[in-house]
Amino acid sequence: MAVTKFKKASLVVLGEKEEAVVSVLQDLACCEIMPEPTDTRTHDWAKCIKSADEALADIRSALRFLEPYYSEVSGKLERLLGEKPTVTVEELENLSNSIDLASLSSSVKKIERRMLDIRTLLSKLDSNEEILIKLRQFPYSLAIISSGTVRISSIVGTLPVAYLERFQGLVAELLASDGELFVAPFTPKETDVTVVLMYDKKKADEVAEICEKVPFTKLDFPPELEGTPEEELSKIERNRTELAKESENLERNAAKLASEWVPTLRNLLDYYSVIRTRYETLVNASRTEKVSVIKFWVPEPAVGKLKEKLSKFGEELELIIEDPSDDDEPPTLLENPRWALPFEPLTRLYGAPKYGEIDPTVPMAPFMFLFFGMCLGDGGYGVLIAFAITYLLSKYKIVGDTKNFLHLLLLGALSTIAVGALTGSWMGDMIDAFPFLALLKPLKDRLVVLNPMSDPITFLGISLALGVVQILFGLSIAFWDSLRKKDYMAAFGDNGGWISLLIGLLLLGGVKSGFLGGAAGLLGKILSILGAAVLVATQGREKTGLFRRLLSGVLSLYNITSYLGDILSYSRLLALGLATSAIAMIVNTLTNLVLSIPFVGWILSIVIFVGGHLFSVVVNTLGAFIHSLRLQYVEFFSKFYSGGGRIFQPLEYRTRYVKIVGSKPLGQQSK
Repeated sequence: MAVTKFKKASLVVLGEKEEAVVSVLQDLACCEIMPEPTDTRTHDWAKCIKSADEALADIRSALRFLEPYYSEVSGKLERLLGEKPTVTVEELENLSNSIDLASLSSSVKKIERRMLDIRTLLSKLDSNEEILIKLRQFPYSLAIISSGTVRISSIVGTLPVAYLERFQGLVAELLASDGELFVAPFTPKETDVTVVLMYDKKKADEVAEICEKVPFTKLDFPPELEGTPEEELSKIERNRTELAKESENLERNAAKLASEWVPTLRNLLDYYSVIRTRYETLVNASRTEKVSVIKFWVPEPAVGKLKEKLSKFGEELELIIEDPSDDDEPPTLLENPRWALPFEPLTRLYGAPKYGEIDPTVPMAPFMFLFFGMCLGDGGYGVLIAFAITYLLSKYKIVGDTKNFLHLLLLGALSTIAVGALTGSWMGDMIDAFPFLALLKPLKDRLVVLNPMSDPITFLGISLALGVVQILFGLSIAFWDSLRKKDYMAAFGDNGGWISLLIGLLLLGGVKSGFLGGAAGLLGKILSILGAAVLVATQGREKTGLFRRLLSGVLSLYNITSYLGDILSYSRLLALGLATSAIAMIVNTLTNLVLSIPFVGWILSIVIFVGGHLFSVVVNTLGAFIHSLRLQYVEFFSKFYSGGGRIFQPLEYRTRYVKIVGSKPLGQQSK
């Protein structure tokens, strides 16, 4: 439940040593830089940032184009989940110096632009072909449409078939022998018809009048079409063939470039990202003519290591370590035992605790572990998930939050196996449904403690009881936290009052239902009255006037319905567990039904069994995770935890493709 303590550090360093010092800080990965307001526009490091940004833009542009043509040597999953290859700072710097990035970027952009041009040209050819197919029976050269003659102009367009006869009548009436109309062939199913109207230029006004009287849509006729329709269609086919060949050559060149340069470009992307981060730290430092001052947060356990690494600079720097002041807002670094690490991403997903507040990871972990197993509740599904996760963890060297999440699923799978064994659910009723598994039935039955399908009320009672325990646990944490902060009114008034009232009501309920004896009833009455009295006396303390305080205190007792709603929310543990078993049993039933179909029955049964259970395990695992997490976030965290902290983000080597080692100053040639 601990949040790591931080120290505020100020580092005063000679100007010529500042990059070397920052490189050490970046290599340590334990210092979060505090930016200082400064004018960076004319500083040399700002120019370095601009240079790095330009390189990053070229690299990202090249990768965006080349990666679709690149075949991963070890597969995409291996690259995403596997261990990053290790490189040294010197190797990356030498790689950067040996490559003409601008020339490579220019070559890639040239291919990309030409491929875009080809796609544009092919699209234009398709558009022209569509027009030409309509005008295939046009009796004249298309030049009369595209460019006309000294006396003749033409207009091409479409109009609804229903208006064709009227359009023909208007042409005959207003143009007579000064115009000629070509109507493209059309089928009875077509609603529009393409027409070409050739006319004497002196009749332009009449043509405009004709087009206004019908819903005529003018088409922009391509000026490059000048031969006959057949000639132009042949030319389009030739051009399309030539462009397709050129596109194939360009794609081969792109694939060759991708094979040769994508791994290098990925390394360079990480390299320039790292040095850009370093330059950003340098540019945000406050400085005088001779010295720079870099301020940062450092975890208290890392102070000794920091001093050791910086000792080699001797008197060229001064490190000042101090405690945070009340006005400071240090970052949050969670510090939990190893077994709780898989649950840390869930805390960060909700929101990190503020500095000095409680970390809810450890209190949440046992409940999340148990609830996931109860929601999924099938031992067979747990085995499938456990095998899948174990395979991924053994095959790939997964690190970071991805590893923690997989460990979380593995723990959930183990919990599911345990719950499935105790409730007798192994892929539903698979052992009972298929006779060839009858040998396993005695072993399965020997492990069963409770079958929720036949006795759901008992399982519901267990679910609600766990809800009561978790809610009271949350209130107890809030009570302890208030005592730790010496806020005794919040401890005894806000939290202690509700703990006393809820326990008292539970004891009274136990007596009424016959589970507890008379002595528990007396204790329940005392705790209930005491809790209610404390709440009435304290919950209106922010109001003015005795009457308003008492009224607010009395009205606060209505919040008991909120606690009742929270407890009832835990009934989802039963609902989801039953849903998993029911779906699995349906899959088994369908498998048996189709098995008797001649010839293809066994094939269908395999498809239904495998496909149905895979679908069930995916859907129900997702549901189990979401609903178990909801109980933590809504019902549990709301009792003592608000989040709102800022996750510790140290200056480090943040890379996508490689793991960088070494702390040699980078990129000094860019200054």
